[in-house]
Amino acid sequence: MCGIAGIIRSFETSDIDTVKIALRHRGPDRQSSFKKKEFCFIHSLLKIMDLSDQSLQPMIDDKTGNVIIFNGSIYNYKDLKRNYFQNEKFKSKTDTEILLKMYQKFGLNFLNYLKGMYAFALFDKEKNKIFIFRDKFGIKPLFYFSKLKFFIFASEIKILLKNKIVKNSIEVNYKKVLEFIANRHLNGASSTLIKNIKTLNPGNFIEYDLNLKKFEIFEFDFKKNQNQKYSKENNYNFEDVFKESLNYLSITEHKKIACLLSGGLDSSLLSIVLNSQNNDKEIHTFSSILNQPNIENKNVHRLVEDYKFNQHFISEDSINFFEDHLKTIKDIDQPTPDASSTLHNVLCRKVAENGFKVLFTGNGGDENFFGYPLHAYGYLANLLQRGQFTKYFNKLFHFKKLYKNKNIFLRSLKELISINVLNTIKSYQIKSRINHLNIDMNKYSINFYEKLSNDIFNNIVLNYNSHWGLQSFLDYEDKNSMAYGIECRVPFLYDDIEEFSLNTNLDLHFESGPKSILRNHQKMPNYIKNKPKFAFAANLQGYLIKDKKKIKEKIYYDFKDIPMIDNKKLIKLQEEPSNNDSFFRTYSYGIWYNNNFKN
Repeated sequence: MCGIAGIIRSFETSDIDTVKIALRHRGPDRQSSFKKKEFCFIHSLLKIMDLSDQSLQPMIDDKTGNVIIFNGSIYNYKDLKRNYFQNEKFKSKTDTEILLKMYQKFGLNFLNYLKGMYAFALFDKEKNKIFIFRDKFGIKPLFYFSKLKFFIFASEIKILLKNKIVKNSIEVNYKKVLEFIANRHLNGASSTLIKNIKTLNPGNFIEYDLNLKKFEIFEFDFKKNQNQKYSKENNYNFEDVFKESLNYLSITEHKKIACLLSGGLDSSLLSIVLNSQNNDKEIHTFSSILNQPNIENKNVHRLVEDYKFNQHFISEDSINFFEDHLKTIKDIDQPTPDASSTLHNVLCRKVAENGFKVLFTGNGGDENFFGYPLHAYGYLANLLQRGQFTKYFNKLFHFKKLYKNKNIFLRSLKELISINVLNTIKSYQIKSRINHLNIDMNKYSINFYEKLSNDIFNNIVLNYNSHWGLQSFLDYEDKNSMAYGIECRVPFLYDDIEEFSLNTNLDLHFESGPKSILRNHQKMPNYIKNKPKFAFAANLQGYLIKDKKKIKEKIYYDFKDIPMIDNKKLIKLQEEPSNNDSFFRTYSYGIWYNNNFKN
């Protein structure tokens, strides 16, 4: 895990030095650069796979002259080395060097062989082109800015903003700000909160032609594994797939691995299995504990006792939320939709303080195994659409045990309504959440649902993966962990696990409720198996009450001339507990605006 950046066309030595300093937190082991007349590559190294100096980047292929800067981990790199380069000499033990070899052998098709998370840039000397790639899940971030013949890219927006050309050109993307305050949407569809800074979409790559001085963006056509190891015809169960996947993800030269434990399905199963097979690693778990824990949070102490975890805690009262929230917004380059990203930042700090460099999380479990309530509603709606009424009512009865406080019948019927009507209904909710802002709503069209598939269930899956949640979760996990020099790994988004999920009949995914594949894992404790999903343990309301005076003073003294914010309306909104979410997102936006446009 590292930090990368590159500038094409217009740069000076001082620009390179400035970026190196800005990248240092992502790779404290070494900052290096590669420079030619037309471009420069900058890299900040966090040693994970190879702890020697042979892992330094930018890395140059001695045969071709190709150059690479890489952020991420290729978990199957040893397999690739064994399968395709048995007779070749390597100067390092890194996955980075394998990427250079794979590109030389397979060209752009080399992406089909990679299993892992990545964002990297590769200079092809013969073609005089630069290729910039991002993994298909979007686990590793990549942002870019272009203006006329100037082009710059980096792992984080704050790095781009260190460049004078970028800093003097930025504008607020008001439509994205409204989407954030109304719907908590931050990432998706390449746009960011800054109008002229873009994110490279998952699975896309940039091809920059240095001769023509222009670039194009392509979506890579990832081919399914030709072996179809986990196809329906092969008798694989999830226990086998998960165990084998964790063997790959545990590959690191570091001897200790940290794992976040919330007490829910994903993190509990991950911690249990990881701890049981340990792969010669010392496994420790890290949790935040609420003063008034929910059902999931209560599970943490019982799990620690039952499985003898090496456990570390942060308590609700031990956190200086006001200051930690300000730091989190700086670290992740974005406003925070709730308290969970701040708690995650504090947990990452504790992980680093205890000497860990690799951190596992349960992110992606809900997306790959359909754990959100809306997944269940969409599945039920599909059953109705196909006329499978007996199965529908059987599932409805079963799901009610998990969702006791939700009207599953009406919610499933709602998903049968057309996307346009659903967005119209949602627009009334949106207006109520942003009526404290100084904005002409008629200027902006904000949709909650995007039409990404004609299939009801698949459309919900694609919305979650593209802009409802996953991309934002991955983004803040990366920035929070890298703020403390930690590599964050997400096993539930490993390629083999995705392949298994896609090749599993949808009815099996919902056999005993959402995420049945995880619930039915033989190591899943019964006291977790049949419990509903809860959000990350973070008491936003408690923090807002505790820090009420400080927050009010922050608004009064610092929120001067922030677009869309009326200070009096915002302070009034602070007095309305039912509007805590809208208030907090607006307050977070104000802090973010000051960080980027005034400081």
